[in-house]
Amino acid sequence: MQGILKLLSSLDGVLGVFELSKRDILNVIDIESQRSEELIPVFNQGIQECFKRDCSVVIFKKGFFRPPPSPTLLLIFDGEVLGHDIFTDSEKEKYRDDEDVKFLSDDFIIFKDVLHNHNLEKGNEYFVLPPVPFPELDGFDNISEVISSSPSTQSDEYLKEEYGYGQDSSVATIFVSFNFKD
Repeated sequence: MQGILKLLSSLDGVLGVFELSKRDILNVIDIESQRSEELIPVFNQGIQECFKRDCSVVIFKKGFFRPPPSPTLLLIFDGEVLGHDIFTDSEKEKYRDDEDVKFLSDDFIIFKDVLHNHNLEKGNEYFVLPPVPFPELDGFDNISEVISSSPSTQSDEYLKEEYGYGQDSSVATIFVSFNFKD
């Protein structure tokens, strides 16, 4: 475990890494469960999957931290991905030239074909925060099923208070979870 924490602590932009306590996990689950009642519901599948693992750590990061290897926010409508976030300049360039994509913001796109195939008046849209690979831990032979997830703003604020980072909006959190091999 010390090797994992040491590696995570050494990544660019990382301020601190802590194993989550059961109390913190339960509090985050409670905070995240309330998001399903919002105007456009938010389901944090990533956190649900993270907390099924043997060990979960929280990383506090600031400044440069590598972009995620896959989308961290999906807009789902009638079971189809209507849109998702994008991070890299190459992704932005790729989608700017795609006639079937519309930018809702500089870092969020929607797919026009999905938009045109559904009646958005139904109100069946929701956001999903999916589990995301965390390749930095691929070299550890004693762990498996490594994933990461982003918490909601409310969970982020809770964790920053709990671990002494206050409400500094330039500090962000990410969960990394894994199972131990026998």
